[in-house]
Amino acid sequence: MSADRQTAASGQEPQNPYTKPGFIASAGVIALIVALIPVLILTGGKDDPADENAPAVAGSAEAATPPAGNTASSSPGREGTKPSCPALKDTTTDTASVADLAPIGLTWNRFGPVNLPASRDAGPAVIKGGVARCYAHTPRGALLALANISVRSSNGPDWRKVVDQQVYPDEAQEAFEQGVAASHSDENSDYPSASSPRLAGYKMVSYTPDTAVLDLAFEDPSGTVLTMLLTARWHEGDWKQQMSPEGGQSESVSKRFNTDGYTLFPAG
Repeated sequence: MSADRQTAASGQEPQNPYTKPGFIASAGVIALIVALIPVLILTGGKDDPADENAPAVAGSAEAATPPAGNTASSSPGREGTKPSCPALKDTTTDTASVADLAPIGLTWNRFGPVNLPASRDAGPAVIKGGVARCYAHTPRGALLALANISVRSSNGPDWRKVVDQQVYPDEAQEAFEQGVAASHSDENSDYPSASSPRLAGYKMVSYTPDTAVLDLAFEDPSGTVLTMLLTARWHEGDWKQQMSPEGGQSESVSKRFNTDGYTLFPAG
């Protein structure tokens, strides 16, 4: 039984928004999509070691001033438009580069009650409302894209625009959108609480110019860590998050006691 159902059964108010039911992330891994954050709450599957009530990830953010670019390139948008992206300075394709984010000028943008990473050199270069797009075609660009899209695609008033523009267009995209819409129908707010888990660390699993797979770790105030594999695809001139075949964020979700083995994000 999920944490919110246990709470409801006791007659108490839910302590956070992450226990809202959403949709199954993958066969064999039953997950609840956080109504106001994209990271999944694991209710069945692999634990490492497990905490039954591990909360999901937080995320929400306001638009920030985009970094300036030098030149622009265009690619056709899914709605027939041609959004342009400024050229970005990060051109390093060595996967080892993700271990050091200082050279790309990492900063943090406020999205609701949480912070999301941004870079003057790796993106997002264009932020409009809840949509933060235009990432460098590099491992660090893919990392920043997934850190932002995974949160923005489930949170904030512009989440549908994020799904439309920044989720890879395949069959899972529609299933994902339906799951988020169902979660939002039970919510009174577009954002989670200020006690939401924070983006803590990451691992680069694999990288090609077309596809990047990263393992992101989120930590809640109690120290419980939720990790999940996320995939980015280079499509129409930008990184887009590809959802799992069943329409969830990930097919691989684990709960842990710490972030050992992960590269930690600089404090933000």
